[in-house]
Amino acid sequence: MDQLSKNNLSDQIVDLISKKIIRQELKPGEAIVETQISKELGVSRSPVRDALHILEQIWLVERTPKGGYQVSMLTMENIQYLFETAVVLYQFAFSKAAEKVDPTDYPALESLMLRMEASIEGNDFELYITSVTQMAHKILEIAGNPMIERIARELMPTAERIQWASITMLPDQLKKVVSHVRRGVESIYKKQPDEAASAFGDFAAAHIEVVIESLNQSSEQTATN
Repeated sequence: MDQLSKNNLSDQIVDLISKKIIRQELKPGEAIVETQISKELGVSRSPVRDALHILEQIWLVERTPKGGYQVSMLTMENIQYLFETAVVLYQFAFSKAAEKVDPTDYPALESLMLRMEASIEGNDFELYITSVTQMAHKILEIAGNPMIERIARELMPTAERIQWASITMLPDQLKKVVSHVRRGVESIYKKQPDEAASAFGDFAAAHIEVVIESLNQSSEQTATN
């Protein structure tokens, strides 16, 4: 692991470990050893411990029976819970964004939309996930509800992890998924709250289909190896 600066050590450790989990460099069930991380990063155990507490709160790691930590498992039940929650949060956010959007928001929204579409054409998974997350931040910002935004932000790392696991398996199906985001953004431009909310619902439904199919494919490949 990389050496860290002395400022905001816990946040840096959270960022470092979460990226490894999202990109599947650390696998579900893999042990996260506090002393090992401390030694590799050249820091005391205190910021590592704080980072692990944060990672547990955002569902990227979980406690083991012996009191340690491991990368949390991606179960179909948890994925379903995430998407059910996301639909509630983001249908509200898309609807409110359509009510509150200002023409000064259009350039940023369109730039993010074009980046997302370009990422699919170029099979650039890193750009896709980054663009989806940035679009979510922008929609939440326009919607202007700090409580909704806080809850949504806590879910983002797990959402990114699930997206990463699925898009690397079935990239071609993401064109349909992204088309729903485009429809949602166009509805925001037109100040159509119901249509914007509906578009996100379709996005979530299409996305979970891709996730389930890709995870099933992954399980089948694992079983045959």
